[in-house]
Amino acid sequence: MEFRPLEQSDVKRLQRLFMESLSDLIRRERFEDADLLDEEVARLNTTIQDSFDDEDVQLYVALKDEIILGACATLPPNEIITAHADVEKGAIEIGCFYVSPHVQRQGVGRFLLESVQQELSRHEASVFYLDAGFPTAQTYWRQQLGEPVLILEHYWGPEASHMIWKRDIKK
Repeated sequence: MEFRPLEQSDVKRLQRLFMESLSDLIRRERFEDADLLDEEVARLNTTIQDSFDDEDVQLYVALKDEIILGACATLPPNEIITAHADVEKGAIEIGCFYVSPHVQRQGVGRFLLESVQQELSRHEASVFYLDAGFPTAQTYWRQQLGEPVLILEHYWGPEASHMIWKRDIKK
């Protein structure tokens, strides 16, 4: 597998991966909010553009045989994180973390996480934050990162929490 920054020629394929992954996630989570998919896709498209325009935002892709299997971004911590956690100066958020439904549970997510942590370590970052609102994502991140530092109970409504993790970057 290859890990590298997003290139302009990847954009359409990455947009398809986001749409496919989000559609699958929303179906599995049984969300009935009709606007959720459009809102999330719009947010991700903004992040794609920011990755070309803003030096603080970087999107990475995991590929095999030129097929994008997954993606993640490094960016300044989002509003949910900064509003609820005492964010360290210079901290980074790992976000926009998506793996194609066709290759989930095959090590792509772990590869992305390890690769992005190595990249952050090369840039001398010391800590990262990661947050999740979707229950299946929360389960995955608990398996990968352990317990979150903060659980925002009922953040999205009754029985719908939001979780925030903070981790030192392995150097």
